[in-house]
Amino acid sequence: MVNSTVLKARISRVIAATRFPFVGQTDWDESRTTIANDPVYPEWSFDTPDGSLAPSVVVLNADGSVRECGEVELDTEYNDSHVKKWRTMSSLTGMGEKFKKFFLYVPEGSEEQALRLLEESGIEYAGLRTWGLDNWNLVLKPFKTPDMAKDHR
Repeated sequence: MVNSTVLKARISRVIAATRFPFVGQTDWDESRTTIANDPVYPEWSFDTPDGSLAPSVVVLNADGSVRECGEVELDTEYNDSHVKKWRTMSSLTGMGEKFKKFFLYVPEGSEEQALRLLEESGIEYAGLRTWGLDNWNLVLKPFKTPDMAKDHR
């Protein structure tokens, strides 16, 4: 199996290239910039009191403000450090129609625990997704999309 750092970078690149925007999306503002951060050498990060925090994917508006972000998790069990990271990313990203434009991508089978932690912790999110590998191909599935219905794909 590919080492975890390489795997996270690959998954982040595929998500950035195919979901921010969706390949056939016609209402995407092309002045936005989508960045897939390398886990070792991130191109962009949030500046937090605890230091830099680089989401797996970040979408910047033309003025440099954060439109949305996505975080890829490889872990299948989550703890307080995950919740803190998710809360920080959510709080620093832009708004959707009703909720922050924070997307969380977790391995298939861990979505119920991630959902419970997001909701119990009051973390705003636009979508919870699962990822899995099928014959070396990345398979993304929407699990819950509380904000914009068009994002549930």
